[in-house]
Amino acid sequence: MPTLGEFIMRARVYGYTKHVIRIPELRARILYLRRGVGDFLKLVDLPPIRESDRLTRAAVESLCERAGIPREDFGL
Repeated sequence: MPTLGEFIMRARVYGYTKHVIRIPELRARILYLRRGVGDFLKLVDLPPIRESDRLTRAAVESLCERAGIPREDFGL
Protein backbone atom coordinates (compact mmCIF):
# COMPACT_ATOMS: atom_id res chain seq x y z
CA MET A 1 0.00 0.00 0.00
CA PRO A 2 1.19 3.56 -0.68
CA THR A 3 2.09 6.15 1.90
CA LEU A 4 -0.18 9.16 2.24
CA GLY A 5 2.46 11.23 0.42
CA GLU A 6 2.54 8.76 -2.48
CA PHE A 7 -1.24 8.91 -2.71
CA ILE A 8 -1.11 12.72 -2.81
CA MET A 9 1.52 12.63 -5.57
CA ARG A 10 -0.66 10.29 -7.65
CA ALA A 11 -3.73 12.49 -7.05
CA ARG A 12 -1.82 15.42 -8.61
CA VAL A 13 -1.91 13.52 -11.93
CA TYR A 14 -5.71 13.77 -11.72
CA GLY A 15 -5.64 17.53 -11.12
CA TYR A 16 -5.76 17.60 -7.31
CA THR A 17 -3.75 19.97 -5.15
CA LYS A 18 -3.04 19.52 -1.45
CA HIS A 19 -4.33 22.10 1.02
CA VAL A 20 -3.93 22.50 4.76
CA ILE A 21 -6.09 24.40 7.22
CA ARG A 22 -4.42 25.12 10.55
CA ILE A 23 -6.41 26.03 13.66
CA PRO A 24 -3.79 27.10 16.22
CA GLU A 25 -6.27 27.59 19.06
CA LEU A 26 -7.24 23.91 18.83
CA ARG A 27 -3.79 22.72 17.77
CA ALA A 28 -5.55 21.12 14.82
CA ARG A 29 -4.66 20.60 11.19
CA ILE A 30 -7.04 19.59 8.41
CA LEU A 31 -5.45 18.16 5.29
CA TYR A 32 -7.46 17.78 2.08
CA LEU A 33 -7.25 17.50 -1.70
CA ARG A 34 -8.98 19.97 -3.98
CA ARG A 35 -9.81 19.87 -7.70
CA GLY A 36 -11.86 22.19 -9.86
CA VAL A 37 -13.73 25.41 -9.16
CA GLY A 38 -17.29 26.60 -8.60
CA ASP A 39 -19.91 23.98 -9.38
CA PHE A 40 -17.15 21.54 -10.35
CA LEU A 41 -15.27 21.78 -7.03
CA LYS A 42 -14.32 18.46 -5.46
CA LEU A 43 -12.86 18.18 -1.96
CA VAL A 44 -11.46 15.00 -0.42
CA ASP A 45 -10.45 15.00 3.23
CA LEU A 46 -7.31 13.07 4.10
CA PRO A 47 -6.56 11.06 7.23
CA PRO A 48 -4.75 12.90 10.05
CA ILE A 49 -1.47 11.01 9.64
CA ARG A 50 2.05 11.91 8.47
CA GLU A 51 2.69 11.79 4.74
CA SER A 52 5.33 9.13 5.37
CA ASP A 53 2.79 6.80 7.03
CA ARG A 54 1.53 3.85 5.00
CA LEU A 55 -2.19 3.76 4.26
CA THR A 56 -4.31 0.68 4.89
CA ARG A 57 -6.02 -1.05 1.99
CA ALA A 58 -9.40 0.17 3.27
CA ALA A 59 -8.11 3.77 3.40
CA VAL A 60 -6.75 3.58 -0.16
CA GLU A 61 -10.03 2.13 -1.45
CA SER A 62 -12.03 4.85 0.31
CA LEU A 63 -9.80 7.67 -0.92
CA CYS A 64 -9.87 6.32 -4.49
CA GLU A 65 -13.65 6.12 -4.43
CA ARG A 66 -14.10 9.64 -3.06
CA ALA A 67 -11.49 11.17 -5.38
CA GLY A 68 -12.47 9.24 -8.50
CA ILE A 69 -8.99 7.74 -8.86
CA PRO A 70 -8.88 4.20 -10.29
CA ARG A 71 -7.90 1.62 -7.66
CA GLU A 72 -5.75 0.00 -10.33
CA ASP A 73 -3.31 2.90 -9.93
CA PHE A 74 -2.42 1.29 -6.60
CA GLY A 75 -2.56 -2.34 -7.70
CA LEU A 76 -6.04 -2.97 -6.28
